[in-house]
Amino acid sequence: MKKIDRFRSKKGFTLIEVIAGLLITGILMVAVISVFLMSQKIYTRGGDISYKQKSITNIETELQNAIATATDIKIETSKPGVGAFYGIGFNEKGECVEVINGDEYKTDQITEISFSVSNGNTMNYEIVPKHEMSVLKGGIVMNNIKGAILNTQLNGIDKKGYLVITLVN
Repeated sequence: MKKIDRFRSKKGFTLIEVIAGLLITGILMVAVISVFLMSQKIYTRGGDISYKQKSITNIETELQNAIATATDIKIETSKPGVGAFYGIGFNEKGECVEVINGDEYKTDQITEISFSVSNGNTMNYEIVPKHEMSVLKGGIVMNNIKGAILNTQLNGIDKKGYLVITLVN
């Protein structure tokens, strides 16, 4: 009897208590890790969307600045040369290219661009991003051009070419 009392009076954990504690700890760790991985996926996706929006907004800003001071607009099959030119379109490889004074900048974020002129001096544009989450539409008054006629669509598949804008020197 004394042996049983001495055995029961010892302080410590039984094997079942240790296993139960490890099991609860393991379940909590799995839950925390799954929440962390899900938040990483959301963060990465948000970063990708933000990059796409910034790229397209930068191109839109350059296009608006060029159109506002343009002296001539036309569609060409080759990129504009060096000089006071701005161009945007798709090269022979189907890549969207922005050309500013002869310097070429490629973006993989745009799949299609549409241009049309209304009232002879208002350029309307539509920029379609990759995966078509949304479409960026806008318009700007061409201060130096009156009576222009233009209605075209460019893409990297079958309608390659450039909108070439001659800028004020």
